[in-house]
Amino acid sequence: MNPSLELLDIDELRPHERTRPDLLNALIAEIKRDGKLKLPILVERSHHVILDGHHRHEALRALGCVRVPSYVVDYFSEEVGVTTWPDASVDHVTKEEVLERGRTGNLLPPKTTRHLVKVKLAESPVSLRDLM
Repeated sequence: MNPSLELLDIDELRPHERTRPDLLNALIAEIKRDGKLKLPILVERSHHVILDGHHRHEALRALGCVRVPSYVVDYFSEEVGVTTWPDASVDHVTKEEVLERGRTGNLLPPKTTRHLVKVKLAESPVSLRDLM
């Protein structure tokens, strides 16, 4: 698996989870203060479903950005796994369900899925002005 770092149109991205307002507001403040997004989001290649970075995606939208730095991956690669967070309202989720939720907009609760990538995804800071 070779994740590619791409700038994607914000409207092409499909969340599969809702966000928490408290975390979203804190992240918006951090990005404004720093003037950059430190870590790209994780997106599956075929349908542009967001795997990790729902709060970053929504924060950039709230800040008026039109592009999102994204690591794009082959979701069905063995290099990408999915599990749930310990406090999640469900104890099991499949990759197929994640894609279906993203395609239909029937979103899971915030912080349900936890995606694990065997390859280290480096921080790749991008200036906020470059995302406008």
